[in-house]
Amino acid sequence: MEFVSTQIMGHVCVVTVDRPPVNALNLQLHTEIGKAFMEISDRNDIYAAVLRANGKMFMPGNDISTFENPPRSALLREADALKNGVGAVYNCRVPVICAVNGYALGAGLAYAAVCDILIAAQSAKFGLPEVKVGLVGAAGFLSLLIPPKVVRYMALTGSFLTAEEMMRYGAVHKVVPPDHLMAAVMETADELLSCPPLTLRAWKRAMNLVDNACLGDKFNLEHDFTMEMLETEDFKEAISAFREKRKPEYMGK
Repeated sequence: MEFVSTQIMGHVCVVTVDRPPVNALNLQLHTEIGKAFMEISDRNDIYAAVLRANGKMFMPGNDISTFENPPRSALLREADALKNGVGAVYNCRVPVICAVNGYALGAGLAYAAVCDILIAAQSAKFGLPEVKVGLVGAAGFLSLLIPPKVVRYMALTGSFLTAEEMMRYGAVHKVVPPDHLMAAVMETADELLSCPPLTLRAWKRAMNLVDNACLGDKFNLEHDFTMEMLETEDFKEAISAFREKRKPEYMGK
């Protein structure tokens, strides 16, 4: 795979995302993440997994260039790849620890949200900036992490929360200095490895079934709204303003 690598460390598989310069997500990266986690689920010798990213960013969301005048069929393919990638992490048979460095935004936040345990660097930030570029999405995943009214604030304003703020809401297990991030992640992995692997898998399956049976439906609903927004003049203005680093002028149409 070009943008995703895996490393087996004992009974832990570390999945690393590396798509320079900032790990922006696209169809290929979604597909590779999904493939890596499906392969983990197929193995009986892996008891826990880690999702991490190289560089200064975790994943700052989808590559904005993929939304500029693409055919509808291409958007649907990318949405399917995102859904399958996130689904492969969420449904991975073993517990997944997420090591969040830098920004986890939009679709990148979705990947973090479907992991079982989040450990973040002090520099990490979380957000749904979709509203700033005229899109809808990922609030269903953010709702796995924080209370509903905070989800609404973040979704409706595009504002970010720091790792410390996310920890206060219970979304993040630990916040550590950036140079201690992987050490803290592996310490937590060791805690998981002290438990029976079959029981860990049973716990994860049971919690997924009980807590979030309609997560796929939430994704589909938000994606339908995004497809509507792509047809608006305000979406085109939002993208132009983002590219030109200026304040957008919306017309409400």
